[in-house]
Amino acid sequence: MEKIKFKEINFSALHKLQRQGTQSTIYTDGFLCYKLLDGLYPDEKRDLSKKFLDMDGIKMNGVLLPLHLIVEDDNLKGYTMKYFAHSMPLSEKFLKRYFHCKELFIYVEKASKILRNIHSNGIIYQDLSFENILVDDNGNIVFCDIDGCTYKEHISPFFSLLFKNFLMDFRHSTLSTKEDIDKLSMLLSFFLVMYGQELQRITKKQYHALSNHIQTLENLRKTADRLVNPNFPIENLPYMDEVIDLNDNYEIDRKKLLTIRQRIFRKL
Repeated sequence: MEKIKFKEINFSALHKLQRQGTQSTIYTDGFLCYKLLDGLYPDEKRDLSKKFLDMDGIKMNGVLLPLHLIVEDDNLKGYTMKYFAHSMPLSEKFLKRYFHCKELFIYVEKASKILRNIHSNGIIYQDLSFENILVDDNGNIVFCDIDGCTYKEHISPFFSLLFKNFLMDFRHSTLSTKEDIDKLSMLLSFFLVMYGQELQRITKKQYHALSNHIQTLENLRKTADRLVNPNFPIENLPYMDEVIDLNDNYEIDRKKLLTIRQRIFRKL
């Protein structure tokens, strides 16, 4: 993997992206993104550099893989990746009261197939959420922020907040496979977009208000029930493309899904 010296980058000629990572600063020249890892400790950067070098040569469609390492005094400062123009996070695209579920399902099915390919390359994405899945104006989709992944012996400490809230704070459970980390994260992100709240907060009445009209949710009903039930282990989770029914085209009105208490709380 080629290296670019930090001092040779003309940052005054770059544009700082509106959306930034929690531990990074990202710029673009219209062709590449330059991600500076200013929130990581030196030892974390050393580990990340070794992981990226070990991943060099992997090619996957739909994933923004590192192209160059940005170094300063031969220490990792950041990396470049392809710029995915005119895009927004999948979570943001459906951050609205009304939407047709079919549009979301098309994106999620594509994302699920990309995730299968990620796993087939021995990568656990780990810090997976719909905030790290980008969609553009033409319906294309990519995974970004690959630096949070686990690969071979390179273990990442990063998980999405949604995953942490559910598995560590709510279920206090473990998973049967590493791949289930990503499959669970995608399921949790999916339910959050569909219902506007985390899975563990969705009542049975709210769930059925949509599943009565959407076959995909009916396909996931047993999975959702087992996930929130502490008596069941979390195992054999499906990939989303296994359960999505693209015949679904129901218009969702998130406000109708709220309980009276939730409506009052949101007005305060």
